[in-house]
Amino acid sequence: MSDKAPLAFEAHLGMLRPANAAAEAAMREIRGRVRVEIRGGVANQRRRGLYWSVAGLVVPLLNEAHDLTLDEQDLHDITRQKLGVGRWIDLPSGDRRFKPASTSNRAMNEAQRSEYTSRALHLWSTWTGVDVTTLQDEARHEAA
Repeated sequence: MSDKAPLAFEAHLGMLRPANAAAEAAMREIRGRVRVEIRGGVANQRRRGLYWSVAGLVVPLLNEAHDLTLDEQDLHDITRQKLGVGRWIDLPSGDRRFKPASTSNRAMNEAQRSEYTSRALHLWSTWTGVDVTTLQDEARHEAA
């Protein structure tokens, strides 16, 4: 199976059928059963990509401005806590711990992802002093 051409399928009678030559060739190579898992929509994937691209730009700005050593995952965790995406757990010791909720495509539909991404980018814009539009444009430029 070639990794060069993307595989394209179309829905037909409740099934998927090949929609291009690469998909037809891949189907010929299949022996036995195949399990396919479709996760999220295109817009959800695009927002997720934008989120992580902007996070990659924001982390160095925050690290430099505040003498920190954050990485993208740290920023993601802090953002979920700041935006209340999760819940606080009261421990028997009296301490409180934040248990962040998942932001995976399985956990968030496209409307929820859109809201979360917008809120996160506005938060990061406030923290860095860089306009949201500038952050988005720069992330798209870096990805291209």
